[in-house]
Formats: sequence, C-alpha cells, structure tokens
Amino acid sequence: MKHVDSTLPTKHNRETINMQTNMSHGLEAMTLTLRKPPVIADKIDKPLSELRVAIAASTGVHLRTDKPFILTGDASYRIIPGDVDYSDITISHVRYPNQAAHKDLDCVFPLKTLRSMAEKGIIGEVSPVNISWMGHVPRVDVLIEVTAKQIAETLEENNVDVVLLSPG
Repeated sequence: MKHVDSTLPTKHNRETINMQTNMSHGLEAMTLTLRKPPVIADKIDKPLSELRVAIAASTGVHLRTDKPFILTGDASYRIIPGDVDYSDITISHVRYPNQAAHKDLDCVFPLKTLRSMAEKGIIGEVSPVNISWMGHVPRVDVLIEVTAKQIAETLEENNVDVVLLSPG
C-alpha cells in the first residue's frame, strides 16, 4: 500500500510504521464460528425523525488529543463526541487507502452528513457519543468478546436508537 508521508495520521516515521506492519503480518489471526444466530434488536417503533443516531466505524478515527491506535492489531476503541470540530479528528490507520479520508473525513466517518440530516429533521439527533476502532484486529475473539460488548454498552448508556456502521 502506497502512502504519502504528508498524509500519514501518526507521529511515527515511515520506518516505524513499516516495522509495525511487518510485525502484524506475523500475528496469528483468529476467527470465530457462530453456533447460533446473533440476537437481533427489537423493532424500532419511532420514526427516523425521532431517533438518536451514532456512528460506529472501523476506520481508526480518533481525537487528536487521544492516544493513537497501535497499528499492529489494537482492539481498543475511541469515543468521538457528536459535536466535535472536524479539525480535532485524525486517523491512525494505514491498512486502507486513507488519503481521501484525510481530504474529507466524512467519506469514512460521516458526522457532517448526520449533522445535516439532524438539521433537516430527517433524523432526530446525532448521538453525543460515536465510536471508532481499528479495522485490522487479528484477535477477533477480543474484538467480539470484549470491545464489541463495551461499545454496545456505551451506545446503550447513551440512549442510541440506531447505529450507522462504516467499514472505512
């Protein structure tokens, strides 16, 4: 994957990023097989114009003040406030071509679009809590058993009705 140094969303130099990327290729990826269908949420009985909507994205988006994601399989997540200024957000993910995202973050983390939809009354409101994590996590078991549960609890605690998923 080719990157332009000026668009890298990290303070690490290219040598460090290449070393971390090479190390990640040696990690054993884990997969899980679901033995029963996942639980599906109850039917929503309110119109879209009354719903609180959050973004959940595997795009490595985070606040500039947050600790950057570790490039070699970080299973943690970051919270992005719904009213954050876009200049306060960055990306620390190098496993997808993210140059377009650096020019217009909305293409992978559509917060501006959700804000516009809320202003027009299409959705009720943008959640005060939106979530991002890394899309490359070899330890799928940790992602599912720990991170996903924490994310779900966070969204539930914030009364989120609908989640817009963005794979980046």
